[in-house]
Amino acid sequence: MAKIEIKINYIAEWTDKSARVLVLHTKDESISFPVIISENEAFNLIKEIENLQLKRPQTHDLLYNMMNHFNISLQSVYVYNLIEGIFYTKMYCVHPEQNVEIEARVSDALILALKYNCPVYIEDTILEQVGMPKENKNNEDDNNNLSHKSIEELEEILQEAVDNENYEYASLIRDEIKKKVKID
Repeated sequence: MAKIEIKINYIAEWTDKSARVLVLHTKDESISFPVIISENEAFNLIKEIENLQLKRPQTHDLLYNMMNHFNISLQSVYVYNLIEGIFYTKMYCVHPEQNVEIEARVSDALILALKYNCPVYIEDTILEQVGMPKENKNNEDDNNNLSHKSIEELEEILQEAVDNENYEYASLIRDEIKKKVKID
């Protein structure tokens, strides 16, 4: 078993308005995979990615400030398990007196990893289960043909992509449907 470094690729809307799709990819950008997160988790990730400052500290800001105050830093984040569609994540924290592993939701761990600019890893066996090669020839061919399909055809293709857990492709189809709805 090996750890593979991953990064945030993008956050997209999901068919359910209360959720978002967080797409992560390997450091070399060859494989990507989706994580379904709440709208609030997406907001907090985007806030950190865009370095947005709010008037008052959010929960992650508070945790970051407390960790710094007590001389605790985040060394790395590790996605170590996947059970029933839920990613299990550990944060490896360093303190002068001891090192500590802390269990966290993947979104919370990613926000703190962004704050600490530390690496994020995933277990290779998990990546094999959920990862999709970036250059998927079928999807590239389909992407070129999406604009020629009707909304009904696109909705069928979208459902198939979701059923196959190909969320990146599903987001492209969803975007094409939105374009067509605006035109019609």
